[in-house]
Amino acid sequence: MGYLHCVLCQPFGRYVGLNVMPIRLIRIVIPVVIVSIGIIYYYNNPTYSLWALKCPWWLLTGTYCPSCGIQRFLHQLLCGNIIDAFLLNPFLLLSIPYAILAVLGKWYNINGVFDKTNRIIYKRQTLILYIVLYFVWWAIRIIFKV
Repeated sequence: MGYLHCVLCQPFGRYVGLNVMPIRLIRIVIPVVIVSIGIIYYYNNPTYSLWALKCPWWLLTGTYCPSCGIQRFLHQLLCGNIIDAFLLNPFLLLSIPYAILAVLGKWYNINGVFDKTNRIIYKRQTLILYIVLYFVWWAIRIIFKV
């Protein structure tokens, strides 16, 4: 029925007919990927793991970006240490409800269940507010070394 079209396959704004993946399949794949990543981060502490990625911004500048600590944050959150996760990156913990509602509203809006939520989540002012808060958090992290 509905297909996700490849953005790279839209030269000059026209679809070239390449259907990447049915939306029904995406609705299954997204939770499987999220659960798989969750299992990996639950059992592997990124603080001591060799495979954990390092933040390129931190490596280049020595200052924290707004998302620094996301891997340690996920590990702590999945292990039930909400306070430790909050201390690692408060902005991420406060962003989770927004991110969940954005994903649910975009990919799982069956029969218009999330129409009211989408009007708020994707409203221009809401997006601008989120972006402003993101950069304010970045400034706070740099100034106060949080």
